[in-house]
Amino acid sequence: MFTNAQDFAAFGQANLDKAVRLSSIVLSGTERMASLQLELSRKLLNDNAQAVKALTEIKDPKAFAEYQSSQAQPAIDQSLNVARNLYDAAVQTQNELAAFFEDHVSESNQAVLTSLDKLSKNAPAGSDVAVNALKTLITTSSAAFDNVSKTAKKMGSDFAEASAEAAANTAKATGAAVSRKKPGAAA
Repeated sequence: MFTNAQDFAAFGQANLDKAVRLSSIVLSGTERMASLQLELSRKLLNDNAQAVKALTEIKDPKAFAEYQSSQAQPAIDQSLNVARNLYDAAVQTQNELAAFFEDHVSESNQAVLTSLDKLSKNAPAGSDVAVNALKTLITTSSAAFDNVSKTAKKMGSDFAEASAEAAANTAKATGAAVSRKKPGAAA
């Protein structure tokens, strides 16, 4: 596979570059998630402080019920926003990882094809058919992998988007129903 020390060194450098790129993708994803978590923690701390202050100012049960129903929709909206942000960060990291692995598979296939070309130059007469069959197999497999990968991404993305939108619509409808309900009214 390696004809000289330079080929071996280039191979080692390429693998080091891949490892650094993969580490960078994983660390970026982790950083996005940690940033979202810190942002949410700050917001929750602030919201809780405001809620405690508002609760200490309530003087009667009717005001408490009104306060409670006024908080339903903002809480639902905030939950949906957090879920959307986490989903977006996860999808971004997943897309980066998928692109990395697709590049890796493509490079590996190209390396195998190059090796087959070198092998065919030194192969005995009549082996061209077998070498060409292997090349065709690798090329066809690569094209099939690309098609399956693209279809899976599209279907997964469409399904996730539809599910997220359905959940958001249901949560908004529930929040609206809770907000319309009069405090103290019979269920």
